[in-house]
Amino acid sequence: MRRIEVETCGRVAILTLSRPDAGNRITLDMADELTAALNAARSDKAISGCVLTGSGSVFCLGGDYRGAGPTAAGRMEFGRAHIDLFGAMAGLGKPLIAALNGHAHAGGFALALACDMVFATRDATLGLPELAHGLFPFLALAVVRDALPKAVLFEIAYEARLMNAEEAHARSLVNAVLPATEVLPRAVETVERATSGHPDVLALGRDLYYATRGVAPAEALTMARFALGAALAASDP
Repeated sequence: MRRIEVETCGRVAILTLSRPDAGNRITLDMADELTAALNAARSDKAISGCVLTGSGSVFCLGGDYRGAGPTAAGRMEFGRAHIDLFGAMAGLGKPLIAALNGHAHAGGFALALACDMVFATRDATLGLPELAHGLFPFLALAVVRDALPKAVLFEIAYEARLMNAEEAHARSLVNAVLPATEVLPRAVETVERATSGHPDVLALGRDLYYATRGVAPAEALTMARFALGAALAASDP
């Protein structure tokens, strides 16, 4: 049974996490399925970008690690699936916007922040509540640490504290807080606006951003130099 629904709105692919009975928690198979959907969107020239949302009343309450089973091999495979997923998100080459239809907790918080932009409903909460359940946000940490100052990151992790949408907006984690009926349309509109120009130039710029995270300034400038050259060549009449 497929747990990632894919539909199109014009040239925008809407990817929906579809496991509402379990808070849209990501299983190993769901992670692989979402990775495949993102890779398909990257190679499809008819698709200009993607919106990621959830089914039901929540966006995603994290990863379903229990489904990985009791063995070390199964747990490592669960981690591998998430590494592949976050790699596919970074390597999409097209806008990827999160439309939070509800709460984004634990791995769901990381999933939202791995998108380029985030729009959230007014009743959404975001955070890392793993410690309240005897865990630590191991996989989420690799993504969330780029978006939060260290003191804030450890505050919400140590206290298992959830931010409301307005606080997340104030901390620049969410681009806008909207009525529930406006979140998905706003995300689709954002993709359409961003891709109204030259898609190859946009892909070069987005790829440059994700490739240069954590890279020394000199190396980032060298990479930017070649990206600029390629962009100018692509936009030549």
